[in-house]
Amino acid sequence: MYTKIVLPDTGIEKMKVTDILVKEGEKIKKEQSIITVESDKTSIEIPSNKEGIVKKILISIGNIITKGDIILEISNDNINNLSINKKEEKNKKQIKLQELCIPNIGFNKMKVTDILVKKNEFFKQNQTLIIIKNNIDIFKIASTCSGLVKKIIIKINDYVYKNDIFMYINIVLKENQKNIIKTFIKNNTLRNICSSPIVRKIARKFNIDLNNIKPSGTKNRILKEDILQYIKSQKVLENNNIKNSVLIYQKFGKCEEIHLNNIQKISSKNLSNYWKNIPHVTQHIETDITNLEKFRIQKNKEFAQKEEKIKLTLLSFMIKICSHALQKYPNFNSSLSQDNNTLIIKKYYNIGIAINTKQGLLVPVIFDVLKKNINNLSKIIKDLSCKARKNKLHPNNMKGGCFTISNLGQFKGSFFTPIINSPEVAILGISQANIKPIWKENKFVPRLMLPLSLSYDHRVINGVEGINFLNYICYLTSDIRNILI
Repeated sequence: MYTKIVLPDTGIEKMKVTDILVKEGEKIKKEQSIITVESDKTSIEIPSNKEGIVKKILISIGNIITKGDIILEISNDNINNLSINKKEEKNKKQIKLQELCIPNIGFNKMKVTDILVKKNEFFKQNQTLIIIKNNIDIFKIASTCSGLVKKIIIKINDYVYKNDIFMYINIVLKENQKNIIKTFIKNNTLRNICSSPIVRKIARKFNIDLNNIKPSGTKNRILKEDILQYIKSQKVLENNNIKNSVLIYQKFGKCEEIHLNNIQKISSKNLSNYWKNIPHVTQHIETDITNLEKFRIQKNKEFAQKEEKIKLTLLSFMIKICSHALQKYPNFNSSLSQDNNTLIIKKYYNIGIAINTKQGLLVPVIFDVLKKNINNLSKIIKDLSCKARKNKLHPNNMKGGCFTISNLGQFKGSFFTPIINSPEVAILGISQANIKPIWKENKFVPRLMLPLSLSYDHRVINGVEGINFLNYICYLTSDIRNILI
């Protein structure tokens, strides 16, 4: 009897499978990660809620899955015995899993121009599997044994290096080779593609699998007319006149292609849309945080003396201050309706903090900031930052924000223009604080000044409201006791 492992409630309607962390026949433990999924804002690992032996994986990399979809089936019987019957044991003796790597051909970086086999296809010893090239020559990478293609790691136009894994195969031993070949021929899964170099060139240009084209030539040969007809029927857009951007730049020197991950791609798309569709206005101001910083340092010394694991940060104070500013100026705590005819004022105060990670920019949300003290906020910031950088954020941590703070205070710089995180209507940018001479009581005195940059949606907020919001933040930062008034 098999147990079905389904996608739990992640708080996001649809998620994309980016990695499968187990394989069929593998013994898994409870809470062991089995797949990795991504949304437009986060990437998380999904654990199994049962232990057992994986019998069948029902999803593939690239699939879009939702809550309740079956991920895999496991067996709870004979958990400690992976050889369930003699037939499986015999197959294991006949077939061995092997990885194929790019050999040392005297060049470091090579580009994949063609992949001549596909998943579950049988290939013979010395058969060419892939073709790679550099600026000088073209190389055919052949197999050193007979086998079955289990997984292809690379894609056409990928760059590969010496010892890179490009394919996983099952090596077919001699005693089982004839049976495997007969099975493939019987099921029509083994097909020798006959085509001219011009046909293969067209196929590479338009990223077409020649297995999908019905040949009309003698001995099942694919003619040029066949592939052109296929392109026409599939409405493939002709891009002959569009030059590869890398080739354009390579005329002037060496270049490197770095492919964006899913979060970076979606973030790029979203930020472009926000910038184009929201009329941004950004106002800048410097606020005096001299007394606030003295108070923060003093409190941290007191915590250290008491051996309390609390460290107050400037960001925790700014989050608390912004929650009071949002309460005083409710238009900043709003969103426009989808038809842009209604302003929705929120009565809760959730503030997002932008965190830079290896996966890209993530914005986890701190909920009910107005109800939390600064000690708690410091702990929450530390916890969210740690989870974000370890790729452990839950999708629910990324939803429900009313206002965002982008803190670049640890880096050099004065002012910048933060982009509004729609459907929010405003975002505050914080830059590095510096000591400056300020005219006060008929003389210049050194004060610690913090640069602030406030971007807001001009459809909702006008310039007077914007500067009033900033001035109120300055009022609260000048003396943190003003929060109590």
